[in-house]
Amino acid sequence: MFYGYREWRKVGGRIQLGIWELDGKLPTRNTTYDGNAADAYPAMTVFPNSEQALAIWVQTWNNSLFFKLSNDAVSYQDEVEVDPDKNLGSWFHRSAARGICLKNQTPGAAARYQVVVFFA
Repeated sequence: MFYGYREWRKVGGRIQLGIWELDGKLPTRNTTYDGNAADAYPAMTVFPNSEQALAIWVQTWNNSLFFKLSNDAVSYQDEVEVDPDKNLGSWFHRSAARGICLKNQTPGAAARYQVVVFFA
C-alpha cells in the first residue's frame, strides 16, 4: 500500500510526479516496504525479480536512518541519510537501483520507515 504522494500529471509529453519529472515514463506499479530499521545493515532487500527501479521514495517519521542502494543487487552505493527534521523526513529520487538496505542512524533509536519503489 502506498501512503504518500501519488498524483501523476502529464505536462507537455512528460510525466510529473510531485517533485521529480520522470522523462516521459509513467510509473505503472510500485512495491512498498515498511517497518522499523535495525541497528546494523541487514541483508539487502532485492526488488522483485531483481527489477530495475524507475524511482524510489524513502520516508522516516521519528528517527534518522541511513540507506544504501544497489544497482546490481550485489554491491552498494554510498550511504544516504534521511532525517525526519529535514526535507519532511523523505528522500525521493529517480534511481536505477535493484535493491536497498537501511539501518538506524543512532543504534537503539528505531526509525519507522516506508520505502516505495516505482517501476515502469
